[in-house]
Amino acid sequence: MKNPTHNLIIDTSTAETLLAISNEDKIIDDHSWVSNKNESKTLLLNLDKLLIKNNLNLDSINCILTTIGPGGFSSLRIGLSTAKSIAITKSIKLIPIPSLLVAAYELIKSSKKYVSIIKCSKSTYYLKDYSNLTINKIISEKEYSSFEVVEINKIHSYIDQNYMIISYDYDLIYNNNDIKLDKNIIKTTNKIESIMHIGKIFDEKYNFNKPTNINPIYANSGQISSAIKLKNKGVKNWKKH
Repeated sequence: MKNPTHNLIIDTSTAETLLAISNEDKIIDDHSWVSNKNESKTLLLNLDKLLIKNNLNLDSINCILTTIGPGGFSSLRIGLSTAKSIAITKSIKLIPIPSLLVAAYELIKSSKKYVSIIKCSKSTYYLKDYSNLTINKIISEKEYSSFEVVEINKIHSYIDQNYMIISYDYDLIYNNNDIKLDKNIIKTTNKIESIMHIGKIFDEKYNFNKPTNINPIYANSGQISSAIKLKNKGVKNWKKH
């Protein structure tokens, strides 16, 4: 059997699930679908179809790149559990990729002011301001998985300061009822390529030989409650962390 040469990309951070296969720096194929929190029934089925379509199997996979959040609680756990199971069974590398960084990566080298967002709860959002962070700082252990949990008023305050709002969250882009967000949100255009680039940088910096140590990141109930309390108090101008 030839040595495995392909990478498997998994993203279950939002309502739109993504699977992709790459070989070195080339995207071989990809498939995305609106899972509606139904990854437990659709993820493995679609992975099997994608591999068969490209005459591959799990023995063809050399490395897995998977988003670890923040994002949907159940969907992230299913996606990461699937990735970890494959990585452990096949003894291959698993590289964790922060979803907010994926959304914003294509703007990192620009001089523009921008924040990356993903839906958290019905009234709160995951947010990170990447405007003044270099790639070396972003991939530090302190920064690469950090985020804020905010409500809509804080996002509006960024818009009022002429920040760009970027996301690949399906619900925010296609099912968003907030008029101000709808006019200002920018859709991430190169999600797969961003995951590949970030994965390469992380692989060079960190040792990911223990998939069992990789866990999803998302807000705890205290962070969400705190954001909602501030909203109820009428706080419109939030202090940045």
